[in-house]
Amino acid sequence: MAVNGVSHQKTIQDIINATENKAKERNTGNGLGKDDFLRLLITQLTHQDPMNPVDDKEFIAQMAQFSALEQMQNMSSDFSQIKAFSMIGKTVTASVINKGTNAKELVHGIVESVTIENGKSVLSVNGKDVPVDSIISVEDESITYNYEDISKYAGLIGHKVEGILYDSSTSDMIGVAGVLKEIQRGIYENYGVLDGVSVNVAAINTEHPSTDPDFRTNYLNSNIGQKVNLIISDGKGTEVPVTGILNCFNVEDSGRITAVLDGVQISVDSIYKIKERPDSINEDTAGEGGEAG
Repeated sequence: MAVNGVSHQKTIQDIINATENKAKERNTGNGLGKDDFLRLLITQLTHQDPMNPVDDKEFIAQMAQFSALEQMQNMSSDFSQIKAFSMIGKTVTASVINKGTNAKELVHGIVESVTIENGKSVLSVNGKDVPVDSIISVEDESITYNYEDISKYAGLIGHKVEGILYDSSTSDMIGVAGVLKEIQRGIYENYGVLDGVSVNVAAINTEHPSTDPDFRTNYLNSNIGQKVNLIISDGKGTEVPVTGILNCFNVEDSGRITAVLDGVQISVDSIYKIKERPDSINEDTAGEGGEAG
């Protein structure tokens, strides 16, 4: 009997292509895994032409492909777990499906723990289970809230202090001085509120700058005793934004504008010099004058 020389045996690639086409029609699954690959290999061997079996070299090559696929999937799983455990204590945002409404929702919070379920890493965020693959952003550091007791700073109130105004967007800093009137607790740090802060006005901090040469002067004139947003300079090229109550201002012949602000906030941790209370200096001076009389 003559044997047809044309082989109708399917290759793994043929089976993969057919399976992928069916998967697209069903719209299920995310791709072929190592188990699918092994089933495809078994299917090929089961349906091979007994008169033209799979060549040993081809079989070995396919097993090598299977082994490589398995190793890649194991590496992917290990990497996923490493990534998940590295997020513990960090603040993340995830997009998850609400099982009740079947709608997407954002979960934001600190990763409290990690569990491995069926080889998949699941994070616990605000008491909710969040798959690691659903994470869309990770903050460099977890948010640390400020619970410091501000009463320990009470002794500084009324003293003249020097500290730093800091621009977080540029990391520029300018030293300022004023009388510490109060301490305020912030979400992340504590602030000292200074009165009598002398500044050099470089510009008005506004979203709508003006080309009018008198814009700064007109703005300051109309905001005496009001909260103002300014850009101040140290006279050496460094500029930072500041907000405060405009006490007074002065325009020099050179065009340089200086102002005195009240209610200026600086970080308590930035205070680097503390002087005697102004009223205690006046009392000492008055006492010395009385004795001399």
